[in-house]
Amino acid sequence: MSNSLQSILLFVSISMLAVARPAIGADQSGSITVDVTGVLHAGIVAIGGETTGVTISAKGITWELEFGDDRELRESASRLDGKMVRVQGSLERRKGIEVAERWIVTVGGLAPAEGGGKPNLEAETRRGDSRLELGGSGENVIAEVHSKSGIGSATITRVGRDWPGAMRIRLHLRGLESFKVDNGKTVVEWSKSSSGKQASRVSLRLAGEEDPIEAGGRYHSEVKTVGGNGKVPLVDGYFEIALPAAIFEDNPAKIDLHWIDFYR
Repeated sequence: MSNSLQSILLFVSISMLAVARPAIGADQSGSITVDVTGVLHAGIVAIGGETTGVTISAKGITWELEFGDDRELRESASRLDGKMVRVQGSLERRKGIEVAERWIVTVGGLAPAEGGGKPNLEAETRRGDSRLELGGSGENVIAEVHSKSGIGSATITRVGRDWPGAMRIRLHLRGLESFKVDNGKTVVEWSKSSSGKQASRVSLRLAGEEDPIEAGGRYHSEVKTVGGNGKVPLVDGYFEIALPAAIFEDNPAKIDLHWIDFYR
């Protein structure tokens, strides 16, 4: 069972004869009951607000999660962000404007998945006042960076055959002058401005040349400010970056992280 969970298990119970993606205008009677084990993501945003804000992903399929007026379930989802969970509920299709079809699970039950697996990675920092902690599941890793001096570096080494399906970096710093990820061939850099709208800048450096990355590009990922006072200098919060999948395309043996906090 643990091996199945590490590869993200998806089990769907369907209580109707016709399944999958019915044609528009087809008979919509009946119901679909689902039982899904996958990675939960909270705080999702979409154009036009066409999202419930929470999703579950398994085997390359992503569904939105709807909690209605159940505050307890919604708070549980917030606490389980980035973790393997088991969701039970009813699945329905809704028409959208920006998205033609939205598949939404009205949640009846939500709980952490048993045996979700540990990250098959090793982490090492290069300064005594810094630490990097790996958490989450084997398929969705969260790397927490803490640095008293505000400047440091670390290496994350792949122990298993492959990298996890997704990795997010949480930098517990007051500012973000620079954060770089180097996979041996490509260096991607992020920074967060301390003025105006806190605009983020993402750049890619290849062969010593630095070029901006367009929104929606393979290496593009925004810097999110989470918790605390919500601005720079950040107090009791962190900066979060979802590493682009392109960084791991060649399955590098390791990635190097470098950070500078201009409020050090």
